Amino acid sequence: MTALPSLLFLVGSLGQTPIDVGDRKQLFMDHRFIAESDRVELRANPARKLGLLRDEAGEPFQGHVGRVIEDDGKVRLYLGADDVRVLESDDGLHFRRTDVKLPGGGIFPTIFLDPHDLDPTRRYKLFRIVYSPPFDPEKHGVYASYSADGVIFTEAGRVLPLYTDNPPLVHWDERIGKYVIYTRALAYDSENQRRIARIETDDPLAPWPYTKTDDPRMFSSIANLPVVLAADEQDDPHSDMYYNGSAIYPWADEAYLMFPTMFRHFSPDRNPAVVPPVPGRWEDFGMLEVQLAVSRDGVKWSRPDRSPYIATGMVDEWDRWYAVAAPGIIRRGNVLYQYYYSSGRLHDSANLRPEYADVAKQLGGVGVVRQRLDGFVSADVDHRGGWLRTPVIVFRGDRLRLNLDTGAMGTAFVELQDAEGRPIPGFALADCEEIGGDFVDQRVYWKGNPDVSALAGRPVRIHFKLKRAKLYAFQFTNG
Repeated sequence: MTALPSLLFLVGSLGQTPIDVGDRKQLFMDHRFIAESDRVELRANPARKLGLLRDEAGEPFQGHVGRVIEDDGKVRLYLGADDVRVLESDDGLHFRRTDVKLPGGGIFPTIFLDPHDLDPTRRYKLFRIVYSPPFDPEKHGVYASYSADGVIFTEAGRVLPLYTDNPPLVHWDERIGKYVIYTRALAYDSENQRRIARIETDDPLAPWPYTKTDDPRMFSSIANLPVVLAADEQDDPHSDMYYNGSAIYPWADEAYLMFPTMFRHFSPDRNPAVVPPVPGRWEDFGMLEVQLAVSRDGVKWSRPDRSPYIATGMVDEWDRWYAVAAPGIIRRGNVLYQYYYSSGRLHDSANLRPEYADVAKQLGGVGVVRQRLDGFVSADVDHRGGWLRTPVIVFRGDRLRLNLDTGAMGTAFVELQDAEGRPIPGFALADCEEIGGDFVDQRVYWKGNPDVSALAGRPVRIHFKLKRAKLYAFQFTNG
């Protein structure tokens, strides 16, 4: 991970184009802001499970979660794969049932609260899959509807004449000024058949662009839609990507997140003890877990590691063997809430082994997890200490703020350098006041002074000296 200092500084001295970070928050979710480092590791940080969501009577909610959104301070959770009900919450933790039921006639509906459309009658957009066997290419596929209040919808028509077998997630991407849609594309002849595709469009209520083929099969495939993420040689060879769980993170600059559900397929030869729900009938059985993928543009994705972001439960827990991330992130202060659901069984409702059939007292439900603000990935240094240096940047503002956690026993020091990596007088490591603790918005002080306004607009580098620390983000602000 360590680069050659002489080469790096030569590039800077010859006029390397600085990264303009402005006054926007920047995440350490990839190597964009790590030009050089020593003993630094990028690490995905799993969400912390908080337990099952239950109604007022204490009963756990059950079903597929289409999306979780916030509108005017109210959190709405859309529950169900065909008969969709709406739950509401004030704090993102305690939900109540409402009388709202979404229009039927489809499966896997997803809701999109559009921040871009100026037409108040189109604030909410609903996308659902219409299908009944046999597939009819003249009428089946993805349909769109719109609504002012998220309750009463007007159908806009069919937007994709293919069966995605997967909830299409629509987002407004301010960076490119277009809507983007993530859904499934199949590679028919591959073991990792299910892949994640991306569509761009100017209007999600109008027909979506795709490549037409002569293939009579009903499913959206890699010939129809461009794939942006798939299982690879580092994954289990019998695996693919089930759902995408995509999000454009609104609290930092150019941060695209995905929480793909990884599906490890079983077979009668490798997993002979599986108990099918219909005796003697083998279907698409296997385990599912949620991982994390990150991107700066929504097109090129990477996974910091292959550890679970939301792990499956143990064999006596409600979410054993199966975890699917629900689309949507809810913020309350410096805490983020996300949601997931499970059947408590393998995919297609099988049991892993006969002895586990009655071990769990509760099977399936909807759970909530907690993440710190910006906490998905961090640049980590252990107790031995280490450092990292950013590429050349320019900024606006007069304060440097950090989201980092050193705990009680770790420390951090910050130095501002010129483009060639030389300490700027007054902002050297020796001038920096020790930073120690857990912060999401900590000012950096040099001999009691946090003011960096004299360096605004100048090419600089940030040098971090860390010990037992997790560095999540930095931001230059005014005040």
